[in-house]
Amino acid sequence: MRPGLLNGLRVLVTRAEDQADSYREQLEDAGAQVAELSVICIKPAGDYSALDAALQNISSYQWIVFASQNAVNYTWARLTHLGLDKSCLEETKIASIGPATSQLLTNLGLSVVFQPSVFVAETFVSEFPAYPDLAGTRILWPKTNIGRRLIAEQLQAAGAQVDNAIAYETALPDNAGQVAEKLMLMLEEKSIDVITLASAQTAKNLALLIDLALQQKFASGGSEEEKSQAKKTLLAKVKIAAIGPITAAAATESLGRVDIVADKHTLDGLTEALLASLKFPQNQQ
Repeated sequence: MRPGLLNGLRVLVTRAEDQADSYREQLEDAGAQVAELSVICIKPAGDYSALDAALQNISSYQWIVFASQNAVNYTWARLTHLGLDKSCLEETKIASIGPATSQLLTNLGLSVVFQPSVFVAETFVSEFPAYPDLAGTRILWPKTNIGRRLIAEQLQAAGAQVDNAIAYETALPDNAGQVAEKLMLMLEEKSIDVITLASAQTAKNLALLIDLALQQKFASGGSEEEKSQAKKTLLAKVKIAAIGPITAAAATESLGRVDIVADKHTLDGLTEALLASLKFPQNQQ
């Protein structure tokens, strides 16, 4: 993408703090004015007993599935903690949902055997090797403590044994009250044009933080209808951009709407979607 194409568009990046920098730089290189406000916290799991046991017995699994870079990083950290290395994965095939996750695995010296053509759960399942005849197949899925279970449920319905093991936890930021106040101020001052959402949980957390800010504002009273209207008013002058259909669905449910959805479900695709949106006058109102 050539520099300057986003032409001063004021964009809010809501990713976790340790993941926001690369996307901020990409947007700034494209000419955007970027603000960062992490609405999500990624942290180690409280209990690693299930993941540790699975990793120590990894040769019994035919597949290990990584749905995010976080899953890779935290699983790799547990391997190191247990005194294991990548050689223990040599007999286990690796599946990855997106290109960034696949690239991280490659950088670690691991080979990705399967990646779906479209980076959503439904396509992952439908294209998974041998699906829907997975009888006797053991699959390890290191994952977060929340999120959709569609992949595991549909693979299990096809006969696979899927062991979900918590590799990391996803939550609101520890300073959620302060983040909510800052978010409220940005929306009230109309200092951003677009809010970018890179995951369904980010969309849900953004809504929770707006609700928290409104609870603080209406602490002395106020009906649910008044709070709902205040939420709509806050979001009325900002566009909501989602990385893909699952994130878009979460935004629609929790925020009331979504305005921009990336065709390619990657951060590059999200930036391209922002660029495309500038071509349409209705998106500049």
